[in-house]
Amino acid sequence: MLPVFFAFWLYADTNDWEKELEEPDTKKQGSSLKTKSQNPEPNDWEAELDKDLKDQETRSKSTEGSRGVTSNVQQPNQINRSAQNLMMDVSAAIDIVGAWDRNKPRGTGERIDNKMDVRSAEFGFTAAVDQWMRANFLGAAHGEDGKYYFEVHEANVLFPFLPFNTSLKVGQMFLDIGRLNRIHLHDRPFTMNPIVHEKFIGFESAMDTGAEFSILLPWKWITQELVLGATNGRKWGHAHTEGQQKNNPMGYAHLKHFYYFGNNWGTQFGFSGVRYEPTTDRKNQRYLYGMDAVLRWNRSNLRELMIMSEGWYQQEIFPEQMDPSTFQKSKAASRDQWGYYFFVDYKFHQLWSLGYRYDYFTDKSLVDKNGKLADNAIEAHSTQITFHSSEFGRIRGSIERRYIQDFSKQEFQEQREWRFYVQAVAILGSHPAHSY
Repeated sequence: MLPVFFAFWLYADTNDWEKELEEPDTKKQGSSLKTKSQNPEPNDWEAELDKDLKDQETRSKSTEGSRGVTSNVQQPNQINRSAQNLMMDVSAAIDIVGAWDRNKPRGTGERIDNKMDVRSAEFGFTAAVDQWMRANFLGAAHGEDGKYYFEVHEANVLFPFLPFNTSLKVGQMFLDIGRLNRIHLHDRPFTMNPIVHEKFIGFESAMDTGAEFSILLPWKWITQELVLGATNGRKWGHAHTEGQQKNNPMGYAHLKHFYYFGNNWGTQFGFSGVRYEPTTDRKNQRYLYGMDAVLRWNRSNLRELMIMSEGWYQQEIFPEQMDPSTFQKSKAASRDQWGYYFFVDYKFHQLWSLGYRYDYFTDKSLVDKNGKLADNAIEAHSTQITFHSSEFGRIRGSIERRYIQDFSKQEFQEQREWRFYVQAVAILGSHPAHSY
C-alpha cells in the first residue's frame, strides 16, 4: 500500500511543476508586470527613507543629554540590551615562569626558586549590566611555596557615564596609581617586577576595597584625568587576608596626562600620591609619591617602540619619642627610601621584540653599627627577547645581572648575581584592552 501511495504522490507533484513549465508566455508577462507594479518607485523609497530619518531624529531628541551606552527608546532592528547583558566577555590567562639563580645557595636570602612553575592562572568576567553600569570580576590562583592560593583580584561595578565627564568605581580593585599597578602580571612587558615595585608595592599590585572617582578635565589642548580614591586601608600589596582594622582609610590620587604628537607618537605621564597607615594605633604614617611616564610609537603593529619609567619615593613617619628622665619629646627619624626603573622595548618585527631595563633602589635610613648612615643600593640590568605568537600569546627569555651593596651589614656587603627567566603566556577568550 505504501509504495502505491508514494508513486501516486510523485506523479501528482511532477504534473504540477510540468504544468508550470508549460504556462503560456502571456501569463508569465502578466506576472512580471504584476511584480513590477508591486515594487516601489524611486520616489516611494526616498519618501520612506525621509520618514525613517525623521522618526530617528524624534527618538534621539527624547534621550538628549543621556550619557548611557544605549538609548532608552527602542530603535528599529535594535537588540534588547537586557538580553545582550547575558553575553558577557569571558577570559582566562595562564602565566608560566621558569627561573634560575646562578648563586642560589649563597647570598642574603633574597632568592628565587630554581624551578618552572605556573605563576598565576586568572579568569574573569566583564559585562555591561545596563546602559549605566558595568561590572567586572577577576579571580586568580597563584603558587607560593608549592601551594596554590585562590583570591579575588577585582570585583567591582563601574558607572562610566556620570555627568560632567566623571565616573565612579566601587568594590575591590587594583588601585589606579603609577603605571604598573593596574596591569596584571601576565600583561606586563617584562617577566619580573622592577625592584622598586617589589619593595614599595609587593608581589603584584596594591589592591583594596573602596571607591574610586575620576574626572576628565575639560581642556582641549591636552587630555587630563584626575583620579581620587579611598579604600579600607586594612592591607597593602599582596595579602591573603582582609587585614587589620585601621583608624583611618587609605587615600590616594593620580593625575594623568595624555598628549598625541602626531605620526603615531604619543605620551602619557602622571603623578601619584598615597597615604597609608601600616599600624593599628594611628601613629605610623606612610606616604608614597610617584611619577610615571610612557612614550610610544606604533606603525600598524609591524614596528613599535615603547619607553617607560616610574620613580617612587616613600617616607614612613614614626610617633614622637619621650625621654623618661626629662619627659621631653623628640621627633623620631623617618625612614626614607626611593628608587626607579627605566625600560625600553623595540618591536623590530611583527613577531619579535627586544627589551632592556635598568633598576635602582636605595634606603637612605640604613645605619651601620656605629650609627652612621651606611651606603646601600641595588642595581640591576636586564635584557630580554620576546616572541609574540599573536596578541593572545608570547614566549619571553630574559637575563638579569644584579649588584647589591649594603654596608650596614658585617658580611655580604657587596654581591653580584645572575638570574635567568623564561616565560610563556597564553590568553583565552575575550581579553579586555588596557589603557594607553
